Amino acid sequence: MGHKKRNEQGFSLLETLIVIGIMAILASVTIFKSFGTMENYQANSAMDTVLGQLRVARQLAISQRRAVQVWFNVGASPQTVSYQVQPRLNVSGDVTGPMITMPLPRNTQFVMESGVPDTPMGFGTCGGNSAVCIGGISCCPTTMYFSSTGQFSADEFGTTIYNGTIFIGIAGQPATARAVTIMGSTGRVRPYTFIGPVNGASSQVWIE
Repeated sequence: MGHKKRNEQGFSLLETLIVIGIMAILASVTIFKSFGTMENYQANSAMDTVLGQLRVARQLAISQRRAVQVWFNVGASPQTVSYQVQPRLNVSGDVTGPMITMPLPRNTQFVMESGVPDTPMGFGTCGGNSAVCIGGISCCPTTMYFSSTGQFSADEFGTTIYNGTIFIGIAGQPATARAVTIMGSTGRVRPYTFIGPVNGASSQVWIE
């Protein structure tokens, strides 16, 4: 009775080393991309923090028919954005609401990155490296309010309207540049993400 010889197949040492090398390269690329993703996530989270605080403050001002004062605390560590509902005008005994403060996420701050231009709204007119520019004043006017009609202004009555831009990101990393603009006449708050030159264009680009 004849016996058939079975061929045993396997990987050589060289093939195994090649596969391990490829896996190592893929792992390093994945790790590199994950770092970039984390930084963008942090920048987006910081933008959302500022955006959310301002939108809530405006909505409270309109819904409760009260002025809501706003602060950008650039000297704090971590930096924060705060709002506080003010007493209703001409209502005796009305009280100030609690101050609501949100810190910017880890590694992020109010920052105007070098080489990054103003947003299409054109409200960041303070010049230099002013990260918070409200009404042409570098962080910031003495008082800032959302009025009961939703306007963003110097006082509770909407007398002096403020347009403004708040730049946020991770310092020294222009790719993480984010911005939030405020249209004073309506109080509308808009987010912007910096994406740099597009298709080789020399202009710098923000998207909403």
